[in-house]
Amino acid sequence: MNKSLLLAALATLLSLPVQAADSQPLSRGEVRMVDIASQKITLRHGPISSIGMPPMTMVFEVEKPELLEGISVGDRVDFQAKQQANRFIVTELHVTK
Repeated sequence: MNKSLLLAALATLLSLPVQAADSQPLSRGEVRMVDIASQKITLRHGPISSIGMPPMTMVFEVEKPELLEGISVGDRVDFQAKQQANRFIVTELHVTK
């Protein structure tokens, strides 16, 4: 293979955006309740591929209390969740337009 062609191909590959291997798409949901005191949020959500969960309404803990700032009942959100034993924890939360 031509050396300059190989270098061009390598440069193209290195310029592509990198996505973490364990990165999962965000899930969609609607906020049903926010409990700032106990750092929990109730979401009616679609499938959560990161933990293999079907659509339902359930209570999640939040990883950081700051995630609940500016969140209100009725907001549509994109979120990421993880499972630790029998706990389900929201690790990322964004209000959608």
